[in-house]
Amino acid sequence: MPDRPLPAGDESASAAARAAARCLEAREAIGQVGDPTLQALFDLLLLQIGRNLAKELQGEPQIALK
Repeated sequence: MPDRPLPAGDESASAAARAAARCLEAREAIGQVGDPTLQALFDLLLLQIGRNLAKELQGEPQIALK
């Protein structure tokens, strides 16, 4: 897995893709903390972002993540 799937400032990527990249970075750090509850919460967050990305690929408009 690359260190950074998308550059954080890559504005050409969708909001969901940028959010996923940042969450993956944060999840890696949370893994070092060793809190399984936080790890599970990030997994759920990434799952939902993945669903949004899938909808984007199918052409459905998405609400911007802020």
